[in-house]
Amino acid sequence: MKYLWMVVTTALVVGLSGVPTQGQSLTSLLTPSERAVAGLSKLTPSELAALDSALLRIVTVLISPAMGGGRTTAGTADLDLFDAQGRPTAYLVPSDDLTFYLWSGEPVAYLDDDSVYGFNGKHLGWYHNGAVYDDEGDVVAAPARMFEGSVQATTARGLRGLRPLKGLKELKPLKPLFGLSWSATPAAVFFMQGMD
Repeated sequence: MKYLWMVVTTALVVGLSGVPTQGQSLTSLLTPSERAVAGLSKLTPSELAALDSALLRIVTVLISPAMGGGRTTAGTADLDLFDAQGRPTAYLVPSDDLTFYLWSGEPVAYLDDDSVYGFNGKHLGWYHNGAVYDDEGDVVAAPARMFEGSVQATTARGLRGLRPLKGLKELKPLKPLFGLSWSATPAAVFFMQGMD
């Protein structure tokens, strides 16, 4: 229970001050004594990475409405994502099995740990600090809070389609260094690569 309280406190601090910087994780924000009490020294680097990914996803769900990034429906927050031109393109619905939908309502991908997979099983990219990155580490879609200027006003979303069955997942590639450059692949095209 003490560990849960430390995580919630850290999440609130991160939520109010912004997302962790490159190379920083939620567990790295804990003091050495908090890390020892929580037993984090017993975890392998891959287990710590998985924990950080899960915590970041939870923090994103908890704070996205407060950070200007979503709609709240029945106690859950959808995370709106915008393309390089600031147009609403897709959104993540945590309460719907972590599914990404195009703004038109078409289910196109899902989140598995920190990976974005298409329903066809293709590894499309990565989910990091609330944004979607391609396999080269370039930004594909980002929440409104990550834009320097304003984004376009969101229009009504299309009616959500039924999720297809998930295909056999391909192996994910090595995680890239996440940059600030926009991907050459438009966000809608990126997400559509996950459909058959």
